[in-house]
Amino acid sequence: MASVRETRTGRFELTIRNKLLPKPVYLTFETREEADAYGKQVDMLLAAGVVPADLARTDAEPKPTEKLRYIIGAWMNTGQPAKSDMEILRLLQIELGKVLIADITYKWAEAWVKSMKLDASKNYAPSTIRKRIGSLSRCFDWWLRQADGVNFGNPLKLLPRGLASYNGKDREEIAQANAAGVPGGQALSVRVDVSRERRLFPGEQEKIERAMAGEKRPDRERALDAPDMPALSVLFSLIVWTGLRLREAYTLTRGQVQLDALKLRVRTSKQWHGNVKWREVPVRPELLPVLREYLEVLPNEGAEQLIFPFWDGDPDEMDRVSHKLSNRFRTVFAYAGCQGLAEHDLRHEATCRWYEMRHPKTGDWMFREVEIPGMMGWAPGSKMPQRYASFRAEDLAARMYADVASR
Repeated sequence: MASVRETRTGRFELTIRNKLLPKPVYLTFETREEADAYGKQVDMLLAAGVVPADLARTDAEPKPTEKLRYIIGAWMNTGQPAKSDMEILRLLQIELGKVLIADITYKWAEAWVKSMKLDASKNYAPSTIRKRIGSLSRCFDWWLRQADGVNFGNPLKLLPRGLASYNGKDREEIAQANAAGVPGGQALSVRVDVSRERRLFPGEQEKIERAMAGEKRPDRERALDAPDMPALSVLFSLIVWTGLRLREAYTLTRGQVQLDALKLRVRTSKQWHGNVKWREVPVRPELLPVLREYLEVLPNEGAEQLIFPFWDGDPDEMDRVSHKLSNRFRTVFAYAGCQGLAEHDLRHEATCRWYEMRHPKTGDWMFREVEIPGMMGWAPGSKMPQRYASFRAEDLAARMYADVASR
């Protein structure tokens, strides 16, 4: 809404406030008539959801005296941040909103990282700290590209590698704070990143499959029983034998399951700004009869038919469905006695199985190293294969001694 007031100099100041603008806009006119006319014109445009170009430029070129919440808001309004960044930026807008851009120095950045470790209300894990630094750094880079007359760099990029991890000094300060008594009674802890390297132990897949087939454990009153348990069992087999991400698996349609060509056409869930990307994944011999039997009893409603009953096609429901299915798998794994196993660990297991797969006749490796990242949905040159390939020492030892015994 626009309002006009007369200043002490006899001129007229127009103030424009609107939810489409990250901050109020102040303009000065020689006469009240000019201010009123421009204010009415702007109100009509803003009511229609249109931000005038001159006001948009004001938003995009903040001064070093502006508060950080306006800068973060303007960066979010560009539509450039990724979805994962948007969630972090909303939190940063609340936590750091009152900080002035001019106050963001290297010392401030170091103190901010320290507060994320030692503040009792935070005490974040290193991975969380790195994500927040990265999100704010990208916002700051954008502001530096937009702002005029600014001749300083991004202090967040000067932070040393590994600063997000808890060092010896941090451990000492945490011990001292805990000894003195942390406000609220919640003790600080030395947080570390948790690396997921859990794979299926021998016999665990069979125990999981039997549990989903309705086999009752002797120490339980009843077996797992749900109308959609057969579909959940097929979903488990699909993920453990292909490495599809959970969302990629439960959104498969009948047309994407091309068993005549022995492949799946997968819509990649890791997309940038809604870009649709596809990849093709071969169907392993262990999975082929499972999918054939499942699709034979499923009523055929065309190529766009979802083959699993867990999702109704609403994009807004995907987060809820993914969370629900992750919890259901956790329940199944616990019933089967597979402690510490999570749904995402199945993707790690599948990665290793692709790498360890050998030709049945020659004994050579089935796939070239360059082929597997494409099947898993990783970009060329990605470091993800090193993260997901968790080869067991006992398997490596057995392979080594098998070669020795054959001599």
